Amino acid sequence: MLYACFSVEYQPTKLPHNSNNIGVDVGLEAFATLSNGTRIENHRYYQAAQAKLRRAQRKVARRANQKSKRRRKAILLLQKAHQHVANQRKDFQHQLAYWLVKHFGMIAVEDLNIKGLSAGILAKAVHDVGWSSFLTMLAYQAENAGRQVIKVDPKYTSQECPQCHALEKKSLSERVHRCDCGLTIGRDHAAAFVILGRGLRLQALTVGQLAPVA
Repeated sequence: MLYACFSVEYQPTKLPHNSNNIGVDVGLEAFATLSNGTRIENHRYYQAAQAKLRRAQRKVARRANQKSKRRRKAILLLQKAHQHVANQRKDFQHQLAYWLVKHFGMIAVEDLNIKGLSAGILAKAVHDVGWSSFLTMLAYQAENAGRQVIKVDPKYTSQECPQCHALEKKSLSERVHRCDCGLTIGRDHAAAFVILGRGLRLQALTVGQLAPVA
């Protein structure tokens, strides 16, 4: 068997300067809600494919002979079904990350403890939505394009009012943010605004620290 090896020098293309900023609130109901009001659908690829995956898994279980060709074929079909779900998720995340990087110079996101979230009762939903791989992809694409991704403290982003900054405790079932200051807005939209505000403050702090002393 012959093998070939080659190397390619890749020079990332920096995008033109962009002064637009955006806050991104990732979630389970919607994959993400942006501070400009845009709502990104959560496609739930694994959930949508569960019936097909269960059938493929049962077919493997029925092939009791570990060495039979029929069992190997059934395992291959199951692997392909799982790979199809992974490819769908990866393609969606790649396109969304590229769109964000193309249109915004600074992208603020929550610095989530995804490992901790994926260990709770929502583990299956958190794994299906794939926040970790998306945020990694977003950071990679942003760095190559000369964009900035700022991770902010995730505490109380869904409880804080983006207008007056008062904290109002909400249950998970409450999907609308209503504040005594008069602001009424979707809960996830409000959280994205809070995330953006925190990102802008961190950005200004960083710029101030790097500014030359007269």
